[in-house]
Amino acid sequence: MEVKVKRVIKKAGVTITMCFLVIATLAHSNDVIDDIASCIRSANTKELSKYFSSTVSMTLMNDEGIYSRVQAEIILRDFFSKNTPTNVKVAHRLDSNPNFRYVVLNLETSKDAYRVSYKLTHNDNSFQVTEFRVEPIY
Repeated sequence: MEVKVKRVIKKAGVTITMCFLVIATLAHSNDVIDDIASCIRSANTKELSKYFSSTVSMTLMNDEGIYSRVQAEIILRDFFSKNTPTNVKVAHRLDSNPNFRYVVLNLETSKDAYRVSYKLTHNDNSFQVTEFRVEPIY
């Protein structure tokens, strides 16, 4: 009887530990999404670029290309210097896959409204932006 109790306690401990790990992973991934939205809201391209992969596929209006982290930061800095953010709202988030995230934001600026979407992939124990798009909302 004592052996069965020890097994049950051991299984319960393992189950609880696994639950905490899953919750911690989900909480961290949501923090990344919120952190990136905050960087966009404040037009902090230096902090935003820390979330970029070494290369980023980027579309800004009609211009698209694959850029280094530094190039992407410069392009976005120029965009935000002409379009000061006034409001950012998460319109959609896909975070059910443990290795992939997709986010759509509605960005209101001093001039126009834009839809910002980005893809995060899990690399080197963290999520990194691999695709970033800014398109006008008509």
